[in-house]
Amino acid sequence: MPQLFLVRHAEPELKGALLGRRDPGLSAEGRLAAQAALAGIHAAVAYVSPLRRAQETAAFLPPGIRRITLDALAEIGLGEWEGLEWREVEARWPDVARRKLERWFDIPAPGGETWRQVAARAASAIEQIRSGPLPAVVVAHLGINSALTAQLTGSDPQMCVQGYCEILTYDI
Repeated sequence: MPQLFLVRHAEPELKGALLGRRDPGLSAEGRLAAQAALAGIHAAVAYVSPLRRAQETAAFLPPGIRRITLDALAEIGLGEWEGLEWREVEARWPDVARRKLERWFDIPAPGGETWRQVAARAASAIEQIRSGPLPAVVVAHLGINSALTAQLTGSDPQMCVQGYCEILTYDI
């Protein structure tokens, strides 16, 4: 069966903050991890988020894999929370932060993207990826990868756990 390799970007320079659409590059450790993790992937095409941390991760894919930047793979927009640590969010928006923790996917960050919008982007991306060529690689982010996993498996997106540079493999 054709495979899809779903890769979370490597460790970014900015750590401990909610990144969303913030656009830091990779840390030195992240570059080393990406080089090691992606060296053995064999695919026809890689679909890559437009954000720098994903683009820099994808640069470590083996030569010969065609790379396509796909805007639908950008991380969930976190609006006013981008670049903040969670403790700062709780201090500035205590009620919204509490509700967010209770119902993570139902409550958007102020000025941020809704989960419905993310799920729609994921469905659009999966449609394009399935049209081929396969096997394919996606290099993106935890939020959008959770939505992609839910689209592919019917699983609860809250159950998706993926470390930096971790590769999830699906038959599609």
